[in-house]
Amino acid sequence: MPGVATAADPAALLSQPLWYRSLPADADVHRLDDGVYAVTGNATVQEALAHPRIVAEHPLKASARAFGPNVLDADGTDHRAFRALLAPILSAGRVDEYKRALMPSLVEALVDSVLDTESDDFYDTHAHKVPYGIVCTILGIDPALEDRFHTLTRPLARLLDYPTEETEQAHTNVAELLRLIEEQRTAGRDSGRSLLETIEQTRDRKGISLSDSEVRSTALLFFLAGTETSSAFITSLVYCMGRGLFGLDELRDPTVRDDFVEETLRLHPPVQTIVRFAADDLSLGGVRVPRHSAVLASIAGANRDPRVFAHPDRFDVTRTRKGSIPFAVGAHACPGALLAKTEFSLLVESLVERCADIAVTRDRRGVASQSFSHPSAFAVRFTAK
Repeated sequence: MPGVATAADPAALLSQPLWYRSLPADADVHRLDDGVYAVTGNATVQEALAHPRIVAEHPLKASARAFGPNVLDADGTDHRAFRALLAPILSAGRVDEYKRALMPSLVEALVDSVLDTESDDFYDTHAHKVPYGIVCTILGIDPALEDRFHTLTRPLARLLDYPTEETEQAHTNVAELLRLIEEQRTAGRDSGRSLLETIEQTRDRKGISLSDSEVRSTALLFFLAGTETSSAFITSLVYCMGRGLFGLDELRDPTVRDDFVEETLRLHPPVQTIVRFAADDLSLGGVRVPRHSAVLASIAGANRDPRVFAHPDRFDVTRTRKGSIPFAVGAHACPGALLAKTEFSLLVESLVERCADIAVTRDRRGVASQSFSHPSAFAVRFTAK
């Protein structure tokens, strides 16, 4: 088939975090196996993610089985209804409120915990503290339960990863988290502005036909996706700061700081691969993709396409980020991008102000995961001023 490269061993290929690098550079669409297509070029990845007949919904997806109808696995009218529930929580006004009243204390607590220490497990020990604190507060969860939520939630990330790992324990954790969310609600912790209260008010006001269980599942997936992607990217930020890719003093400039975050997002998108499905026979990048095929869109490959980004592996804060899609595109683009970028910028600002040096002291150049991707197998030292 012209324009299509076929992988000799799809399973071995997809076990590599940066699998797109092993595919021929002269093709954008790659048939990995019967019914499995990978997309790597920037324009074609964007085409796939915005294509009206390449969908998220599939009845056999592990996330759909675990959570029931939810924002990640729905399409069309149902997906728009789910997103409408989240819109008030993620509005620019709410994010500005979080920036002023919620994020600073969480960021400072994280920085306090790492100053004058060396960590070889930053992702597991520290990176989750800010995003979990933010989302627990938004959900109306007792701060004393944050560690419990962290313990229960982290294994669920494998339900959203590719290849998926689905276990009985994951389903048990989903049930326990939903029980805790409801317990907190009935205990009267809801302030009237929490996630659950807001999305239920939005549902009732707009006449959206979603059950209470679907509302709870949406809240839980908001928690899972928001915290795990942010934890992964905070790890990438610290890694890039520690590699000396940019001087800490220069990051005091807010414009330079924002450019630093954007370039780190391009090189280390927290979601490297997005799985979609062809609802009909269709053409993608000029290649025929049969109905029911899995379509693996490589965000990492799109963000390092040399036809869009000169010297794509080079960290360069002066480059244009036009074409960079770390939060995806199309109907399923991340609705929490503004919240995440605000969180990241505040963390970098605090680290720069309070650290004389951040240095990666050991680096095995590992990369973990596809859906919550981050550098792994490194140690980092934070030296206080």
